[in-house]
Amino acid sequence: MKISVDALALAPAAAPMVAALLVLLVDVVFHAKARLPWIIAALGLVGALGALVVAGRRGHVATLCSGGECWWRLDAPGTGLVGLALVSALVVVVLAALEPVRPTSPQRAAVRAMLVLSATAGCVGVVAARDLASWLVLLELATLPSIALVALRGGRAAAHGALTLLVTALASFAVLALGCALWFAATGTIAMSGDAVITAFADPARKPLAVVAMMLVLAGVGFKLSLAPFHAWTPEAFAGSGTWVAAFLATTSKVGALGAMLVVVSAASALGSPAQTALGIIAALSMTLGNVMALRQVDLLRLMAWSTVAQAGWVLLPLTSVSAGSTHAAAQYLALYTLGTAAVFVVLAAFERPGRAVQIDALRGMFRSHPLSAATMALGLLALAGLPPSIVGVVAKVVAMKPVAVDHSWWLLGFAVLNTLLGVAVYLRWIVAMFVPIGDATGDASDAPAADSVEGAGATVVGTSAGAAASPLVVTTRGHRVVIALMALVLVATSVLPSLLLRFF
Repeated sequence: MKISVDALALAPAAAPMVAALLVLLVDVVFHAKARLPWIIAALGLVGALGALVVAGRRGHVATLCSGGECWWRLDAPGTGLVGLALVSALVVVVLAALEPVRPTSPQRAAVRAMLVLSATAGCVGVVAARDLASWLVLLELATLPSIALVALRGGRAAAHGALTLLVTALASFAVLALGCALWFAATGTIAMSGDAVITAFADPARKPLAVVAMMLVLAGVGFKLSLAPFHAWTPEAFAGSGTWVAAFLATTSKVGALGAMLVVVSAASALGSPAQTALGIIAALSMTLGNVMALRQVDLLRLMAWSTVAQAGWVLLPLTSVSAGSTHAAAQYLALYTLGTAAVFVVLAAFERPGRAVQIDALRGMFRSHPLSAATMALGLLALAGLPPSIVGVVAKVVAMKPVAVDHSWWLLGFAVLNTLLGVAVYLRWIVAMFVPIGDATGDASDAPAADSVEGAGATVVGTSAGAAASPLVVTTRGHRVVIALMALVLVATSVLPSLLLRFF
């Protein structure tokens, strides 16, 4: 059997891995250079983006082909997701490079950069993989380095978050492995395609096995995407990981998870109504649980964790439809979510201090002391809420709900509208806090350290005492100010012309 290989089609996934190896080799010679690994990582990601653009223009979107079947293939939403994964990883690398250097940082910088690049390669590859073996391996490659990234933060909170993520990753891998084994047993092929599922459904003896396999695989990917009820690792991992690692978990990691989900859902569409109903229930549960829990949060990292759970439900929402544009809608919503989430994390990284958790009281007076940072964070939160003047957020909600409305799934559309209102309450609470002068901080009984508070994890919190003045926030470096300004520019541009972003999906 002859298999054709197109190096250019593989380059977007191969470039980050080559950069990861180069980081480790250079670190042997320049061990004390804390920021050199991040520079190499950034160059590797830029190279991967360049390869993606060239491959797309030349039509190199499929490889590893044999007998008319290609095991590596990118469609239109997939190409956009690969670009989104690389861009979001590049933002994370910039934030990591700007992090204040601590005594332990030099010897960890190379390892962390290598882990980010490896996980990014997994996120890119899983979008294009079309066989069970590659799909499963690349999905785990996108997950396992994240566990080490959380643990390397150091401290009790990081250890707890990494352990929670590890246990969840092992459980999800077991579910996925069993699901893939049953898939092969039911279909007789490693191809992840709707044709294979239809063939299995045509045989009454294999049909129950195919249904169980599909449900197990969807549940396993649900862990990666932070969908309820598979979300338990998310708040603990975010709280213990620090800002830029949490940004990676909330953006790049989720792009890879959606890419994996799209491969499965494309095949699961052969199941018809039962599969769509199951996905709808999970989407509604994720949106509702994430927003309700986010209303309780006083720590910004935990807010973004529960926001991720809620937004994962919104990402899944279009996939409950059988319409042709549902995969495009899911990819477009994820792009808009990633933009808003990245904006929040970029600002949060500028104010981060080792061992300190930014809480809601610390944001009081932010519009007066740091107007650009406050405006950027507000635009990011408004995008997540789906409120003007962030037009991109309004477009995101419309994009997600349109396929559901076309399918006349009114019960699910009702949940979406309800969660739109809940989301407004979640994010406006934090935006309003930035307008309140520091001297007017009155505290809230619900804002006092809650059960989810990071205090118990050994972190110092900023702005937690009811009625006390919040600790002033100070932007760390000029580099942070530049990144914040660029992010604000992107948010404004995409709000004026959302098509600048949506046309890639």
